[in-house]
Amino acid sequence: MAKFKGFPIFDTADRLSEQADQNGYTDVVSRLSKLPLKYELLERDLTLSFQYLLDYTGTAGTYNRFRGEIQRFLNYLWIIAGRTLDQVDAEVIEYYFQFLRTPPGTWVAPNIAPGFSDHAIQRVVNPKWRPFTSQRSQGKTYSASPASIKSSRVALSSYFRFLMVRRVLLEDPFLQVRKRETKATSGALLEQAEPSVRRYTNWQWSYIRETIESAANQNAKYERHLFVVITMKSLFLRVSELAVRPIEGEPRLPTFKDFKNNVSKAGAYWTFYVFGKGNKGRTITCPDAYMTYLKRWRQHLNCDTHLPLPNDSRPILPSKRGGGLGARQVERTCEEAVMLAVKRMSDEGLQSESDQLKTIASETHYLRHTGASQAIEAGADIRHVSEELGHASAAFTEQVYVNADQDRRRAAGQQRSI
Repeated sequence: MAKFKGFPIFDTADRLSEQADQNGYTDVVSRLSKLPLKYELLERDLTLSFQYLLDYTGTAGTYNRFRGEIQRFLNYLWIIAGRTLDQVDAEVIEYYFQFLRTPPGTWVAPNIAPGFSDHAIQRVVNPKWRPFTSQRSQGKTYSASPASIKSSRVALSSYFRFLMVRRVLLEDPFLQVRKRETKATSGALLEQAEPSVRRYTNWQWSYIRETIESAANQNAKYERHLFVVITMKSLFLRVSELAVRPIEGEPRLPTFKDFKNNVSKAGAYWTFYVFGKGNKGRTITCPDAYMTYLKRWRQHLNCDTHLPLPNDSRPILPSKRGGGLGARQVERTCEEAVMLAVKRMSDEGLQSESDQLKTIASETHYLRHTGASQAIEAGADIRHVSEELGHASAAFTEQVYVNADQDRRRAAGQQRSI
């Protein structure tokens, strides 16, 4: 029987910082050095992965899910594919997801085993650890569920975005896969039978909003969660548009003076100015209903006025160390907010709904897409929505968001007689 050549890479959340400070445990480093790949590249892969996972140690569920997927992927990448992170492309992803569905038996353990154990004063690899676990009888073959495959894709998508920011990857491998697919097949990795935008349902959004608002009413530490989620959804924002990021080599800090009070023949209205993709600026109209949340946030920050003045240079999302929040912190705030709704669903006996929402809790773009979709459904001019989204054309916006004909066809189909 073939021997399992892989090994656990990352320890539990409470031990990860210490492990990262050591540049990996001695036992892990020793195994890395024996792989037939350049050690310098493997060491870089390890360091980058530590940096990525350290951002999630404060959210146990997300950390465990991301850690499990990343160390499983790295085991496949290094040992089976014989590549390093800078060589990940569509081919690697396609073969990896085939591998995920039916991994070799030697990669599957009958029970969950911790990755590391204490030996003298060191943490050492647990030989019983495996990347996959099947708690069914050992005589049955492991097979990944659709939910498990989806969860893997979500985790890796976030990981690859991080690697692109670090310029280890030049392009998202999942995007490469989509480009290569010329037609849908029954077992395709990214198969989508019909075009659909990745958004929350109206019920999910109402539940999320109600949960976060209730949490903020009871505990002021959730005021930031409420403001960030409402702002992202109402103003159709990307994370990068609310976070500090470099623009032409200089950090661009969103401040309250980016909000502007305007007067026209139709009356007064507020707008918000952002730098979007390609460092292109755009102005977004602030809904009247949104202004209540802006006032609430400013009151929480002890600002002098209910609404911003033209010279108000305070950061919209101030950090404890001064300046504003970075993209990772904004993403984490959104995820923590959605996880409040996940927990509430579970507590109220809505386990299926809770599990479904949990798989997309880290997908911050759902807020932007939900806001735009609901605006269009409510009758907003698609040209105006397109401009506020920062799209190049209304035709693109229509292609992405408008599924009215599809919805009507489905509704009619449901009424067909047998």
